[in-house]
Amino acid sequence: MSNDPTGGAVAPPPQPTIHEADRTTNLSGIVYYGAVLTFDEAVARRAAGEDVVVRGPDGVANRRLAYQIEAALGPPDRVQAPHRSAGPAALPHFHQLSRNPIGHTFYEVGTRRARRRP
Repeated sequence: MSNDPTGGAVAPPPQPTIHEADRTTNLSGIVYYGAVLTFDEAVARRAAGEDVVVRGPDGVANRRLAYQIEAALGPPDRVQAPHRSAGPAALPHFHQLSRNPIGHTFYEVGTRRARRRP
């Protein structure tokens, strides 16, 4: 008999969280995250032309949720790799194919992370 109180079960990975996001204007590419949002709040924020960021340890889950947020507005463009022109800390993201509304749904992947809003 095992002494493992979980019975050998593995805990599921933490679910991604959605946050308000602000981009820096200093060409560093940093995305700052703020308050946690629900899915519906994130869609409303994007519809208003503002940015959101999906955070969590699983980059694939983050990308999937970011796509779902953007798709709730209309047809999203393909995934956008971090743009070199945005800066070294830029995050991958989605935006609308039409670019209307403006703004982005960023997501964390690998070592590319949003930073807490100062």
